[in-house]
Amino acid sequence: MRIVDHREVISVIGGGGQVVDVLPAHEFRIAAIRGSIHLPLPKLIHNAEHALDKRRAVVVYCRDCLCDLSARAAAQLEFLGFRDVMHYLRGKADWMIRGFPCEPRPSMHEKLRALPYFINNLAPGIRANWISISRRATVIESTKDDLPRIRPSDPIPIAADNNSVAAVVLNSDGVLLGAIEANANTARAIEVMNPAPQTIRPDMTHRLASSLLESNRYILVTTSLGKYIGRYIPPATSG
Repeated sequence: MRIVDHREVISVIGGGGQVVDVLPAHEFRIAAIRGSIHLPLPKLIHNAEHALDKRRAVVVYCRDCLCDLSARAAAQLEFLGFRDVMHYLRGKADWMIRGFPCEPRPSMHEKLRALPYFINNLAPGIRANWISISRRATVIESTKDDLPRIRPSDPIPIAADNNSVAAVVLNSDGVLLGAIEANANTARAIEVMNPAPQTIRPDMTHRLASSLLESNRYILVTTSLGKYIGRYIPPATSG
């Protein structure tokens, strides 16, 4: 997987390559890079070999450099045998604000919503310094690395009691490919894993984590490049 910028995305499009949007359907409908193939992360590993041509280059993208969906998607494509996989790290926010073609054309409201992400793409140090100065509590303080780490071809481990997630499935670089949520000792991990578990970055807030837990049984902590760090444990139940 190679990280590319907007210039290389334009080159791939011009050369007949494939551009894949891995965001949820509602975000794809708002705006997407013109000509994108929509393969949201939950469906990508099952549908990619039918929807994409392994002989052609593939660029995957999501929202911005804080979103890990495209990094995880690129890792899944490489696992499936796609050889020329590129990761547009700065994503749709970068493309829209630069004024490149989108379908549909984004509204001014959507461009304004993307602007802070575009700024962070270009100057992530501003956000990092603000987090440091504000001394805000972040999810890394409540992250526990207590889950078995397995490869896609491994058998399924027995789930721990009262755990919503039994193990994490990683590639050789430590990128999250999926999570095991049930016992299935006769199956390989790749056959039963959830390919799109909810994740959060380590410097994000407990407030955001709490809101995500309202619709998810668990949250995994990853870097923006999809590398697994641990499982988020809400402060009230940690220890």
